[in-house]
Parts: sequence; C-alpha cells; structure tokens
Amino acid sequence: MKAWEDFLQGQVKDLGSEAIDKWAKTLKIVDFDAGNLYLEAQDSFQLSWFEEHLRPAIRSSLRNNNQRPIKVHLSLSNAPSSKDKKIWKPVLNLVPDGLDPACTFETYFPGSTNDISFSLLKDALEKSSYNPIYLHGPEGSGKSHLLMACAFYLTSLKKRCFYVKAATLTQHIVAAMRTGAMQKLRDLYRQHDVLLVDDIHELAHRSATQEELFHTFNALHVAGKQIVLAGSRLPSLLEGIEPRLTSRFEWGLVLPFQLLNAEERKNFFKQKIEQRHLQLSPQVHSFLLEQLPHAKSLMRALDTIHLQKNKTDASWIEPLLEELKRKAVTAEKIVQTTAEIFEIQASDILSRSQNQQCSLPRQVAMYLCRLVLKMPFLKIAEVFSRDHSTVMTSVKSIEKRIGEQDENLLSIINLIKVKLKS
Repeated sequence: MKAWEDFLQGQVKDLGSEAIDKWAKTLKIVDFDAGNLYLEAQDSFQLSWFEEHLRPAIRSSLRNNNQRPIKVHLSLSNAPSSKDKKIWKPVLNLVPDGLDPACTFETYFPGSTNDISFSLLKDALEKSSYNPIYLHGPEGSGKSHLLMACAFYLTSLKKRCFYVKAATLTQHIVAAMRTGAMQKLRDLYRQHDVLLVDDIHELAHRSATQEELFHTFNALHVAGKQIVLAGSRLPSLLEGIEPRLTSRFEWGLVLPFQLLNAEERKNFFKQKIEQRHLQLSPQVHSFLLEQLPHAKSLMRALDTIHLQKNKTDASWIEPLLEELKRKAVTAEKIVQTTAEIFEIQASDILSRSQNQQCSLPRQVAMYLCRLVLKMPFLKIAEVFSRDHSTVMTSVKSIEKRIGEQDENLLSIINLIKVKLKS
C-alpha cells in the first residue's frame, strides 16, 4: 500500500530508520481499501510501540489519494481466545528510547529561574569535569528535554550514547532475566561511552533493577564513561532507592531545575510561537497560557495547532479543549490501557469473572485509579461495580506484591503508566 509506505518514510526523520524498520515495517498488512488499513502486530510490545509512536501521527498524516484520512485497525497476530490468554510477559527488546530531535540545548528555554543550572550543565559536559551529572526537579521543569539535549551534544562529539527511561531500563532487565540474557544486556549497556537514565525516581522498590544499575554504574564510572541521570528529587530525598545508589548519584554534579514563573512562561510561549511562524488570535493565546500550566503541555498544544496552520483563530479553542480532555487520564482510560497491556477487553476487566486472566488486570486497574487519580474507594467501586471493601482488598493485594518486589508486576504497572502519559 503506497500511502502506508510513504507515511512510514515520512516518520523516519522523527523516529529513525532503525525503529521504523524494526517496529513499523514488520507490521503485517492483512487488508486495505480506500479508507481502511488492517494491520497485525507480532506481539503486545509492538502493539504498544505502535500506539505510542505512530498512532498520533496517523491521525494527521495518513491520507488516501483523495486526501481523506485512512483509518488503521491494529490487532495481534494469532491472538489467543479469551480462555487461552496468558498474563503478559516481557520480551527481550534492548532498544534505547528515542530522542526528540526538537530537544536540543538551543531550543531549551531556561529563563532566569534555571539559567545558572543550565550554564553549569553545559560547562560540565564541555569539560567532562563531573561524573555523574544528576538533574532534579518537578515534572514539567525540562529534565527530559535536557537529557536528550545532552545526548545530542555528546553524540556530536562522537560519543556513543544510550538514553533510556527508568521504565525501559526495568523492562530490559526483567526481560533479560527471564530469557537468560543478562550478559547480553550488560555488554550493551557498558559498551557505550555515555549512559543517560531518565525518571530515576521510578526505580523505587525495584530491587533487581537497582542491583543491576548499581553494578553498571560502577563499571561505567571505573571506565571513565559519562553517566547522566534525572529524577524528581534530590538523591538523598528519593524514596525506595537504596542508599548505596543515592550516594553515588551525589558523587558528581547535582543540579536543580524548577518550573518557569508566569513571566518566563509568557516569554517561552512567545519564542515557540515565533519559531513555528504561527499567528494566534489574542483569545487563543490567552486561553493556552491560562489553561496549560507546564511548558510541555504548551508545546504539545502548539504542535497540534502547527499541523493546522490555517486554523489559528478562536475556532480552534473548542477542538483543542476536546483534544486535551481526550489526553487527560481518567478511570476509563486506565481500564482501557490496562486491558490493552494484558491483551484482553476492557469489558473483561469490568465483568464479574473471577478467573486469573480477568482478576489480576482488574486489581491492577483499581490500584492505578487509586494511585494516579487519588480516587476514593467508593468512587472506584462505582466504576467497577464492586463493593468498596472488594476494592480495598484488591488495592492492598497489589501493594503487597509491590512491597515484595514482584518485578514482573512492577514492569507491567510501569508500562501502563508510561502509556497513560503518552
């Protein structure tokens, strides 16, 4: 199908030819017509990769000869019946997370709030004077942007960089342990000149992941290879991370980053609008600044508008609101995402079935409603049509397994949380 081939070629710039060849071109084309394309994924990981990386672009870019949108239907190859479905198990896939080409030092906006830390970071990289470098701050302060910028800068110096989020690191280790490929994982992580790990706080209570990171950290540090990390808090304040790790995070340079203040957000927004050559009405301009608190959400909104350059007046407010609502995490989205990861239907989670294929996903979904949305037990009970005492028991059951450091369950929960953010 030429439209599909052209679309994939257009994604190479953003996702890289290796990722497109490995994860997109291996999707099997089952059938297609002028308005529909039916694909099959090899496994749940490929399906999840598709939903995170390709689905958003498909909505705006995949068109037929008449410039009408093509709807893509994706299913799992040889998907088992509901009776035969098994609990999700990780597969060995040691691919680093992709870098956003827009995240460079040149496009980062420090403002006066983060100017000193930003200057120190660039100076430390230029002089290779600190190891490790640890960035910390709240969500939306630009840590991920800076880690990717570090990777781009060091790559320009012919350094081999390996960038992963903590969730990906955990998935790599769990999969390697289950497939007997730990040496392959160690060789991969330690052969690079630079290791960059994002969201380090998400390794809390993951003993196996922390154990492997500890030895990898030591091996890289002794070899004089650069380590760059980012977390939500100071190393000493990280909860659930072993002291022998947090102490190592403090060996080098620790830099704080904060959210931009109101005036800096205005300047940041103005700069990004000018870079995209957009003409926004005062109404849309005010709406975006008032409704979107973080730089990340502002950038996402501008990217959405950028795709429709001729629709930058007030008529875009309502569609944009609807888009934001769709992206917001809800109990329904948690149920749907959990079902996708476990390869069952959302209706299975909400059913009365007590078999393991339905009960564990249901417990996980209840736990995430409590953890992510801070929902009262009674509200969760309403969503799942259960008694609130059943919800309490389910949440405590998952919390107990997490406390016992069930790596498989932790990996599943982390994958769901990552997909909820996408």
